[in-house]
Order: sequence, then C-alpha cells, then structure tokens
Amino acid sequence: MSGRRRSFGFLSDVWLVGGTSLLAIVVLSVMLWSPWSRQGIAGGTKLRLYCAAGMMKPVSKIIADYRKEYSVTVQPTYAGSGALLSTMRAAGGAGDLYLSADELNMRQARDAGLVAETIPVAVIRPVLVVHKRTQRALRAQGKPVTSAADLLRPDLKVVLADEARTSIGQATRRALAPTGLWAELEKRRKDGGARVSTAGTVNEVGVTVQAGADFIGVVWDAVAAQFKDLEIVEAPEFKGVSEHVMVGVLAGSKQPTAALQFARYLTARDRGMKVLVDHHFTPISDADVWEPRPKIHLAAGAMLRPGVIDVLKAFEKREGVTVQTSYNGCGVLVAQMRSIKAGQQPDNFPDAYFACDRPFLDEVQQWFDAGVAISQNDAVLIVPKGNPKKVESTRDDPLGALARPDLRVGLAHPKNSALGKLIDDLLRELNLHEKVYAEGWQNRVVHSEAAHTLVNWMLVGKDGGPLDVAVVYRSNVLSTPENAGRLEIIPIAHPGAHAVQPFAIASESQHRYLLRRLREAIVSGDSARHFRSLGFEWLYKEQGK
Repeated sequence: MSGRRRSFGFLSDVWLVGGTSLLAIVVLSVMLWSPWSRQGIAGGTKLRLYCAAGMMKPVSKIIADYRKEYSVTVQPTYAGSGALLSTMRAAGGAGDLYLSADELNMRQARDAGLVAETIPVAVIRPVLVVHKRTQRALRAQGKPVTSAADLLRPDLKVVLADEARTSIGQATRRALAPTGLWAELEKRRKDGGARVSTAGTVNEVGVTVQAGADFIGVVWDAVAAQFKDLEIVEAPEFKGVSEHVMVGVLAGSKQPTAALQFARYLTARDRGMKVLVDHHFTPISDADVWEPRPKIHLAAGAMLRPGVIDVLKAFEKREGVTVQTSYNGCGVLVAQMRSIKAGQQPDNFPDAYFACDRPFLDEVQQWFDAGVAISQNDAVLIVPKGNPKKVESTRDDPLGALARPDLRVGLAHPKNSALGKLIDDLLRELNLHEKVYAEGWQNRVVHSEAAHTLVNWMLVGKDGGPLDVAVVYRSNVLSTPENAGRLEIIPIAHPGAHAVQPFAIASESQHRYLLRRLREAIVSGDSARHFRSLGFEWLYKEQGK
C-alpha cells in the first residue's frame, strides 16, 4: 500500500511538473501573442472608418502601418464627405470613425449627434488642374489656363465634383458663386451638353482630367500633387479659400477608446502626419506626438477638485490616457512651476493649468496660452448653524466681522492661496487690513493654504477651539451635502468677492489637441451642471474652445 502511495505520488509529481510547464508555455505564448498590447493598444480590434475619397492614398498607408505595429484592423469606406455623411445617417451612426475633407460636413455630423470628439488632420486648398500636355499646347497658342474664368472657355471640357456629395464640390461652389461663374457653369451643365460634367469624388475628377484631352477641373491641392501628369493652376478666385480635414469618433462607437487611439495615431506628428506630408498635405500646427497611452499633467486649484475629479476619470477611460493631477493652493502651484522652470525641481511641468483665479494664471502666463474662462466662484462667509455670533456682511461693511476681537477667524493664506490673496486685497481696499492683523492677531486668526481645510476647522476646531467665522468659496461648502445642516453661508456684499477660473494649456505641451479635448470634456453639459450644483457660476462660451 505504501509503495502504491509512493508510486501514485510520484506520478502526481510528474503530472504536476509537466502540467505546470505546459501552463507556463501557454502563458508565455499568450504574453508574446497578446491581443492586449503591453503598449496599451488592444490588438485584434477591428474599426470601421468612413473616409473622404481624397484622403485614400495616405490613409491606406497609415492603416497598413497601424495594423503592422499594433495588430488593429481598420476597415475603410471611401467616398465623398457628404455621401459618407448620408451613409452614416442611414446606418444610424454605426461605425467608429469619420474622416471628412471639410469642417462643414463634420459640424453637421456633430450637430446630428453622430460624432463626439474631433481632431484636425490637415489643411487643403482648391486648385485648377489641366493635363500638362494640354497646358503646353495652350501655352504655345498664347492662351494657357490661368484662372477659374477658363472653366467657361469653349475649347475646354469641364469636370467638377458633385457639390452635394463632396467637400471639393461645396468649396468650388462657395468660391465661384460670388463671381457669377458658378451660375453659368450650372446653366451649361443643365443644358445637357458635354462641356460640363460631374464626378462622384475628387479623385475621379483628377482621373478624368489626366485621362482625357482638353479637360479642366477643380481638385484639392494635395490630391492634384498625386497625379504626375497634371499641372496645378492656383486660380486667383481660390485665393484664401481652404478647408480643414477632420477626423471624428462616432458617438455610437462601441469601442471609442480604440477609435480615439487610431485617431491620435493618424494625426500624430511623428506617425500619421509624416505620411500625410509625404502625400503633399499641409500639416496642422502643433500636432501631438504619438504615445499609445499618453500621460498628461493637470495642475488645478484645490477648490476645483470636486468639480473635475469624475470628469477626469471618465476622460482617462474613454481616451485611454493617464491624467496626473496636482491639487493645491494656486500660490503653491505657481511657486512649483517657477521652481521647475528654474531647474530646482524635476521636470514635470504641467500640461495644463486650471487656476483658482485669473491673477495666478497671469503670474505664469509666459508658459501658457491665453486661457479660457470656465467658471466663477463666490467668496462667502461661513458660520455655525444658527449664526450664534450674529455675523453680518452689508454693503457698507462687507468684511467688518473679520476685525471683531471677539471672533476666531479662519482665512486662506494670503500668498499661497488665490482666495487668500483675493480677501487680503479686499481688506486693504476696505481699510480693514490693519484692524484684522492688529497686535496679537495670531491668537484669533488662523491661516490655511486650502479653503476646504477651513470648512473642517469650522466643524472640528483648530488649535484647541472652533472657528466663529471663516472665508471660503461657496463650492467648498456645497461640495459636501452634510454641511447644509451644520453651517450657514453669508454672501459677502462686495462686487469683487469672487474668483474666475481659467483653463490654460502649456505652450510646450506635446499633447495640445488631447488637452483641448480634455477642456471640452470639462465644459460639457453634464460637467457644467455638476459645477453649478457645487455653487459655481458658469462663464464658458462656445467660441472659447
């Protein structure tokens, strides 16, 4: 029996060792094959892309590169931007991405609720094209093609893209309508003659002009450059006319993170943008660098944390990025930024700054864009429920209570906090500063670098005793519903008792378009409602994007 047990145990050990080895091999194989890339891209994903026909050549190359690098399949449908928009409408928004050759169609897609986020891709301009052989013959006759007026010449046949279904057709109509040329071209097309014909895409216009003698057409400059036998004529009628190629993630995409990752790859200056430039497209300025999972750093005033924390979590999940946050008094944040720029701290300068108040952005403005005003937060007095010390704020004496010798007062730090600086300035304006900070003030006035700490001190006390009154932001109180039963808010009766919160993007950030989408998330309707519920007043205007 014991021998059998030993034999059975030996076999078990063999099977255990063998099974463990087999399991290790399987695990290793999965890790090597891994449909979940260690770089943060989900391999094996399939995306559906509606793509403007004029972008076919570079986008095909970008799709192939992306599949080779990350094992993600992008299935494109090429057509005119307007035709694709109609297809998406008919499909109920099914798919993942829409690449339009113009902003108008993309805006219509957004207005229809078909597209969520958008990223600019390139700038394109309309030009006339004529076969080089035809142009040589016309030049020899002393009458080369030089302007859009040549579209009406009797010795040339015209091919134009469908203005109802293509971006180039729409751009041509907008440019030529004021000159009267468009009306004449329409008349000739309706007459049924062969002098003016319509093509379904911008590429078909180029093919027709290259293949046929005595043809003239209008295409995008980047598309024209891809046809070696076409001569480009920059017509004066098209001077100053341009469009932005845009890529958008469909609102109904079932895999928005994967779609956004490809969109970022497509528009990255060191990935898709290089392919676009090789195909003669004019790149957008300040294009982001490529990272499978970018890390961005947001510095924000401590009072803004309750307003943005949920937005940031949702943004991280949808975009497939990491948002590092630094919440603190804005005076502290400004000091940290200056130390970083002076080389006194490790280089982790914020990509964006959501400031407590405009003056604190002004102090570091040289490192950021102008910023967009998002919200306003009122400074208020808070007292225990019932206001036992009868604290008041009147138009004639808005902050006089802070100088009362019988009150323990809580104030934000005048240098490290935006609120502290705001109140300190108001005290000087009202000639109360010396009274508040009279001899022995340390026994009755306490400072905090963050206003939310003052709320806690009102409830639990500080240095052995509770506070009688403190100055905080309205949001500091309303961010915790339980405070309504324990504290009272007394509005400060002064027109300057508020702070404006701007959002600014660092000039040297490598992810400026990603940060613009973060800003869009912060100013979205749901976010705005949440900010208002916390006591903020909403200032953001649509044109500030």
